Amino acid sequence: MTDAILERLQGALAGRYAVQRELGRGGMGAVYLAEDLALHRPVAIKVLPPEFAVQPVLRERFIREAQLAASLSHPNIVHVHAVEAHGDLLAIVMQYVDGETLTERIARSGPYDAQDCAKLLQDTAWALGYAHARGIVHRDVKPDNLMIERGTGRALIMDFGIARQERASALTEVGHSIGTPHYMSPEQAAAEAVDGRSDLYSLGCVGFFAATGQPPFQAESAHKLLVMHLTTPAPPVSTLRPEFPPGLGEVIAHALQKEPGERFPTGEAMADAIGMLQLRSREVAPLLRLFHQQTAQSLQTILMLVVIFAIFVQFSGRASTLFGSVLFVLFVTMGVTVLLQTLDRVRFTVRQGFTVDDVRSAIGAMRDETARAREQLLADPVERRRIQRRKRFAMFGGAVAGAQMPLIPKLLARRLDGTTEIPAVGVLLLLAITVVSGISLALWASRPVRVTLAQSTAQRLWGSAFGGWLFARAARRYARELRRLAT
Repeated sequence: MTDAILERLQGALAGRYAVQRELGRGGMGAVYLAEDLALHRPVAIKVLPPEFAVQPVLRERFIREAQLAASLSHPNIVHVHAVEAHGDLLAIVMQYVDGETLTERIARSGPYDAQDCAKLLQDTAWALGYAHARGIVHRDVKPDNLMIERGTGRALIMDFGIARQERASALTEVGHSIGTPHYMSPEQAAAEAVDGRSDLYSLGCVGFFAATGQPPFQAESAHKLLVMHLTTPAPPVSTLRPEFPPGLGEVIAHALQKEPGERFPTGEAMADAIGMLQLRSREVAPLLRLFHQQTAQSLQTILMLVVIFAIFVQFSGRASTLFGSVLFVLFVTMGVTVLLQTLDRVRFTVRQGFTVDDVRSAIGAMRDETARAREQLLADPVERRRIQRRKRFAMFGGAVAGAQMPLIPKLLARRLDGTTEIPAVGVLLLLAITVVSGISLALWASRPVRVTLAQSTAQRLWGSAFGGWLFARAARRYARELRRLAT
């Protein structure tokens, strides 16, 4: 693909799409980021190289990809919007996914943990089951064809370029194996007829890769890889990840059986088997997530007010009694206001149908999310070294500042009038101690991906009998309101 092709694409699609930049390229063409000018949304445009577009077989195969993908509507399948044909310029306009391929994700952050691996496999199995029920086999399920959406972690299958309808005449007949050797099923390796169970074998290979960082079979040639798929039993995931949950490892092993009849019969069956393990992270309703965040913010405000008032009382002196009383009333008023706002949130949450048990479950799920995010962060060697350096500096700086504090009184110089002053050396030392202490405290307070004191306090609040009483009281009040409205 050259710049001339990009210019031709921009010219051919002018007025409908604003083609911006290249996103990537593969054996069947390059993909560009563009804006749909009518709907004001980002799209991805896949362009078949002109030298391929003029070949009838490849052109038909490329158009068939668009037709097959356009007939599928599933949240875990990249949707096709349109096909653009302009002479030897052939392009597919499809959904843009803000994310990265599974290959890129594993290269960046290492193998998945059990929860993310379960989510990946279950989402993909559902999508494949949906396609298989409509007579469509993907035939090239691999990490490069799985997009991981940024922020949500949702997996989307893309590139049905070698997919085929089981009942249609195929461009790839029996006797010609098509797929990727590391992820090819035994029946593909033998150039035999395939059905949806072939995709599930490939998904088993993908699961092994996601869990361990490498495919189940490795060899120096494609021929040897195909032979291994045909004859060599796949190794258990536990050989490379002993701590990996055995149940999920068994699901992957089941998908990697040599005989199609010994695998899961459908994608739904594989997804159900994963669901029974209950490894996926619990979904948290946005309202409950917001409720927990707002409660933590309210508690953090109250804690800050208490600390500020305590510091004032410690250093104000008796002459400021009146001002201290006014400040005390101000702080109490602010604290009571924050508490009343929290009670209003409880009542609103109850009106939306949630209970205190829902809140407790959501908080537990969010704590699990935090723990998993921390594990993923620490799994990155570069970030782990950076965190360790910051931690060492914080500890060292705090220790040095603490050791220097006793020297400050000794630097005070008493003047003739009885007052004291700090010489220039003392001022510099005090400034240095203050700077080092500030940096150390900031680094320590901003430790990566941690549960804050306010969040822990919120969890204890709603996990207590008092929290349950607040929700029960709000529920009774709401029930009375409903009765009044009914009369």
